[in-house]
Amino acid sequence: MNRKNRRIADFLILFIFIPVMLIFINHIVGRLIIPVLLITSYILFKQLQKDSDFDRHSLWKGRLNKKEIKRIFFRFIPGALLLGLLTYFFLPDLFLAFPKEMPGFWLMVMIMYPLVSVYPQELIFRTFIFHRYQSVFSGKYGMITASAVAFGMYHLFFCNWIAPVLSFAGGFLFANTYARTRSTAASVLEHALWGDLIFTIGLGMYFYGGNI
Repeated sequence: MNRKNRRIADFLILFIFIPVMLIFINHIVGRLIIPVLLITSYILFKQLQKDSDFDRHSLWKGRLNKKEIKRIFFRFIPGALLLGLLTYFFLPDLFLAFPKEMPGFWLMVMIMYPLVSVYPQELIFRTFIFHRYQSVFSGKYGMITASAVAFGMYHLFFCNWIAPVLSFAGGFLFANTYARTRSTAASVLEHALWGDLIFTIGLGMYFYGGNI
């Protein structure tokens, strides 16, 4: 088996087979999401550091600049308004319930979520995937789609349709940003904005392991 075929095989195992298997043990994994995520991201971080072909600069900045930050915010604002309106009209009982009912916990999530969840996820699903599988998925959109599919697959174990669908859409967005900037920080910024929005407007319950 040549290198490309080995990479295809381990992508299918790591990002298709394993997330499907997690569905059957989601009641166990659900409450261990953050520890598992942190341990996995640390292992992959150390692996990337050992790889002489990996540009470590991408972990912190890459091609992130003021223009890219503006692009991220200008794309986020109309999308946030649309998602907020959809939640308000179709899930009115959930809309803003989290910050209203538990403001202290909501504030903690706004601060901690980007640190303990977003950065590890972007390290795995953007930085690692783009670096390891660039020889497998040809072209810009091949890599972006592979990253988005992997991201969506790992949200199947929440056992609702909203989590994987929004994760695939978000994954496509974040992967597009990473492909353009080669900056983990840029994709983290965008992911953090959307993640905090989702928890704020009431959709966070679909992404909370404790609800499994």
